[in-house]
This record gives sequence, structure tokens and C-alpha cells, in this order.
Amino acid sequence: MRLPISLLLLAALPFAHAADPDNTLFGKKAGTTEKVIVTKVVEVEKAPADKMAPATDKPAMEKEMEAPKEGMKPKMEMAEGDKPATKPKMADEAEVPKKPMAETEAKKGDPEMKKDDPEKAKEEEEPTISPFRPAKTLTAVEKRTFKIANLNRPLAFETTRELQRLFTVLATQYVTDGKTFAKAPGPVTAVSYTILQDLGEQRYVAKASWPTVGEALPASTNAWAILVLDEEVKVGATGRMTGTHAGTVALDFTAKFSPIDGKTLTIRREAFVECKPIEESNASLAKFIELVAQGGEFSVTTTERVGCKTCNSLGYTREPQKGKLEDKRIPCTNCEGTGKLSTTTETKFAP
Repeated sequence: MRLPISLLLLAALPFAHAADPDNTLFGKKAGTTEKVIVTKVVEVEKAPADKMAPATDKPAMEKEMEAPKEGMKPKMEMAEGDKPATKPKMADEAEVPKKPMAETEAKKGDPEMKKDDPEKAKEEEEPTISPFRPAKTLTAVEKRTFKIANLNRPLAFETTRELQRLFTVLATQYVTDGKTFAKAPGPVTAVSYTILQDLGEQRYVAKASWPTVGEALPASTNAWAILVLDEEVKVGATGRMTGTHAGTVALDFTAKFSPIDGKTLTIRREAFVECKPIEESNASLAKFIELVAQGGEFSVTTTERVGCKTCNSLGYTREPQKGKLEDKRIPCTNCEGTGKLSTTTETKFAP
């Protein structure tokens, strides 16, 4: 327990007077005046140690907590000091008005835009052709084989006349490819044309006419068509070619002929690709027979007129009647009274 400072002074006073040579223990010398020191004793209530501690003193735990905080202050100050000081804006810079971003970007992009414009214009002008509907082909219902070894034999359908007829049909379904014959994607026919517009890469829009090719391709006159030619021709040129039908295509382009000049649109028209046809001659027929003998696989699809099995090619059926010798004739509904039916037949050739 700590004592007040005033009590400590009172306790030390007798020792101070005893040390003085002029002082005596029980009196004073004659002729000397007595000095009296009056001190005021202040009574202080006793309090706990923690309350008697100075207000500035803090508990040990707080002092320990403050130690690292005080140690961190220089580091924090250094970290704050590391930050680059922001430069104040100059008066001249603040006064200069900023131009809109759109104007600056437009000025920067002007040369690039000028360079890209012709390329974009070319891309827009380039026509695009995409397939829309494939060429029509006949689906065979019946199949048969034409054997060259049975040619002109008794009771055989392999006759010279039948071979010539089938070879004529073959010329509309095959094209010559150098030393052999190749199957065409569609019917082969002669096309008369007048060029209306050049689409590039030997592709043209033309006014064309072609005949009927069986049931696969109906005839047409002065119809817009897309042609792919072997050689380049000029706009306005007329001619005739043999081409294979490639089906219906969709053409997206900018027209340059009347009555749709200057319009950008999509049209769907028949397309023909120029090819080299098979000549209908004895030499070509002999070559065909030779290719079949060498193991070549060829077949043609034709529309044949065959006898009706319902009426046995009579065109009617018979129904007996009571009391009458003659039967009642009822027209055949299957063949509509003709006795013949149209059917699609695939004929394969074999040695």
C-alpha cells in the first residue's frame, strides 16, 4: 500500500532537525528564534490498488495490445507513403474542352472505313447459289436384266431393237467421261439460251428453253435458268448446249437485267451444268457393249407400258349371268379399260 507524500514528509522531519548542528534534541539554543513549519495533513481514504493507480496507467493486457499497434504505425505510415501522389490537374488541361468520343473514333476510323467499304460492297454484290430441290429421279417399281449373250434369241426380249431403244434412254441418263460413261445427277437434255447476267466463275442467268425428258423433267420455254458453262460468254450471247439437270437452286443476287434491274432478291430456278453427251451412233453402241462385256455396271430407268394382270390385258372382266350364254363385260378399273399399265422399270445390263 502506498502512503501519501505528506505523511512521508512528516516522518522524515525529526531526522532533518537532528542532522542540523544548531538543533538539540530537547531544546534550542539561547538567542535563537524558533521556526515553525506548519503542514496540513489531508486524510485520504484507502482505495484498492487498481483505483489508486494513476489514470494514465493502463492494465498490462492493454499495454501488451498497444505495443504491436504502436509498432505497426510506422509500417502503415510507410505503406501510405508508398502510394504515388496524384498530380493536380493543370489549369490548361482543365480548360481544354474534351471532344466527344464518337467524333474522335470516327476520325480515327475514317481511313479504315474507306478501305473496308469496297470490300464490303464486293461481298454484298457477290451472288450466292444454294441447292433448293434435287433433280427428280424415277423410282423403279420393277427390275429386270438385259443379257447381251441372249441377244436375238427366240422368245427373249433381248432384241436389237430393244437394245437400241434402251441405249437412247441411256444417252439421257449418262454422260461421257473420257474412256467410260458416268451416271449424271439428273436428266441430260439440249438447252437453248440467251445470257442475261454474268454471275462470275462461268455461271450465268439466262433465258432458256428445253424439251421434255420423260417424267423427270417437263419442258419449258423462255424461262429463267442458271447455267454453268465450260467457256466464258458475254452478256446477250445466244447458243445451245447439252447439259445435265442439277435440280432447283436458290440464287441470291442483285439483278442487272430488266424488269428487275437494280433489285436485290432471291429467285429459285432450274440449274443446268454443261456436259459432253453420249452420241447416238453405232460406234458409241459398240463401245457400250464392250464396256458391259468388261464388267461395267450400267442401268437405265424407263417408264414401260405393261399388261394389266387384273384383266389379263383385255381391259375388262367377265361376270356370268343366269339364263344367258354370254358373260357380262365389266370395264377394268385398274387399267381404266386400256389393258395396259404404266410402270417404272429398272433395266440392268449384263454380259
